[in-house]
Amino acid sequence: MGIQAFFRQVIAAIGEADRDGLVSDKGSDVLGGLSGRATVGLLQRLVGLVEDRNSLCYLEIGVFQGLSLLSVAIEHPEFVCFGIDNFSILDPKGENLGIVQDRTRRLKAVNAHLINRDYEAALEHLSEHIGDRKVAVFFIDGAHDYRSQLMALLLIRPYLAERAVVIVDDANYFDVRQSTRDFLVSHPEFKMVFEAYSPGHPANLDDATRETHEAGWLNGVNVLVLDHSNVLPVMLPRVEPLARDLYVNEWLAHRHRYAELAPQALDLAAAALNGGDMATATARLAEAYAKDKPTFDSRLSDRNLHCEGLPERRFTEWK
Repeated sequence: MGIQAFFRQVIAAIGEADRDGLVSDKGSDVLGGLSGRATVGLLQRLVGLVEDRNSLCYLEIGVFQGLSLLSVAIEHPEFVCFGIDNFSILDPKGENLGIVQDRTRRLKAVNAHLINRDYEAALEHLSEHIGDRKVAVFFIDGAHDYRSQLMALLLIRPYLAERAVVIVDDANYFDVRQSTRDFLVSHPEFKMVFEAYSPGHPANLDDATRETHEAGWLNGVNVLVLDHSNVLPVMLPRVEPLARDLYVNEWLAHRHRYAELAPQALDLAAAALNGGDMATATARLAEAYAKDKPTFDSRLSDRNLHCEGLPERRFTEWK
């Protein structure tokens, strides 16, 4: 099959997912989670397009409670699927690893393999986990800060199959779109073939609107393909003019003595400005401060560079 025929297959799969959602309702009595049904349905369809079932695999970052990983695995039980997650975020009770393991067992998804590591460490040493396989379908749904998104795209490059498809989830976030755009501009061999968005985050939608977009591309997706022949036109996600100001703010925050307390400090600011619960916000800030007080107290009030131990100068050892 030629590359143009493959692109047509990918675009047709997107259209089918947009129209019909999931390929089937296998595992619906076990699986749950927050993801658009069109998004999961697209992952299932894209894996169905893979011709070489032995030397390729499916890979995702951000397993959460296993909805996407296991939906793909049970739809294609002969195809090897990997999910990367160290369950360090969105897991306040520490339950998600056990939930994924239990669901994997109940669904008999023996082809689903969990890589329980930080995503960056896992991708830097991915061959230790997937062997000689290449990644045919790569789903990014982990931490949505700019750097995490961009590093996922950069680090996966050596492991991608020549006909790989990359799906970037939660593209409603401006920093996700910015990282995707920056990657596309600096790596012109990749092209975006589809983007879809919802009017806002699920937490901020009314019930009817949320239900509509849960059936589709909840909180946005960007779909990328490798296009070495430059067949496809350039299409870039829109980015926000305020993004650069926010990145400067990020630099200002990171050098501050209390950088890690930014979320709690913003909650306190919101309570002060909007007449919220100041006592609760103050207590949470104080609790977070007390947890790492020796570290905070060891820093300067501002312009902390975290450069201790760096060499004054160093040359390469090449001769």
